[in-house]
Amino acid sequence: MKRVLICISAMLILATMLSACGSAAKDENVLKVGIDDTYPPMEFKDDKNTTAGFDIDVATEVAKRLDKKAEFISNDWAGIFLALDSNKFDAIISSVSRNEERMAKYAMSTPYIANAQVIVVPADNTTIAKPEDLKDKNVGVQLNTTSDESCAEYLKTTKFTLKQYDQVIQPFSDMKAGRIDAIVVDEVVARYYVKKDPKSYKVSSARLTNEPIGMCFAKGNTELRDKAQKALDDMFADGTMKKISEKWFGEDLTGNVKDIK
Repeated sequence: MKRVLICISAMLILATMLSACGSAAKDENVLKVGIDDTYPPMEFKDDKNTTAGFDIDVATEVAKRLDKKAEFISNDWAGIFLALDSNKFDAIISSVSRNEERMAKYAMSTPYIANAQVIVVPADNTTIAKPEDLKDKNVGVQLNTTSDESCAEYLKTTKFTLKQYDQVIQPFSDMKAGRIDAIVVDEVVARYYVKKDPKSYKVSSARLTNEPIGMCFAKGNTELRDKAQKALDDMFADGTMKKISEKWFGEDLTGNVKDIK
């Protein structure tokens, strides 16, 4: 009986090991991508509850060229970098601005789309044309973003009331309801909302910062980063990036960033 039990135990252990090996092999065919899917037009849920957006198309194509399938994992933006650090996913391809802090802490690709921090105001507003005009205004921003960081810097010299939101869609709703006067947000998002509802929103002439967007990998994962970078370079060379940009923005916002390192 002891021998039988030992044999059964050994078989169970072997089956578990084989199952684990099979799962690992399967995982090699998947690129796990972290996204904040409440950030249209970059990544969001469409009317059919399907994950869609500019970054989604980019990540899907990069994965395809790596002979993998992109698996998108939704994560609140506030915790998305901690999730990458804990290996919840392989990369963040979700409007990650390339600033000095992120470049030092993570392995990032070269930029794949131009971006800047801009100010969105009501379509009939004529008083906010530059950052200084935010004085004494109610300003909305998404929490823990580079837009939030920009507002923190401007608050040192220009006093305004800052309202922070968990999701980027929330300040746009509040502006339409008259609860805030301005929104500081990525230009790619601002263009989307203005194009969608030009009677409610417009972009002021002020550009707070230039922040091109790149793919973000864990610091030690340079091998995957380099492979993804090669795929991205090929997408620029064969016109794929241009086509994806034109699909989502009606123009090419990618061509002027491919040479930035």
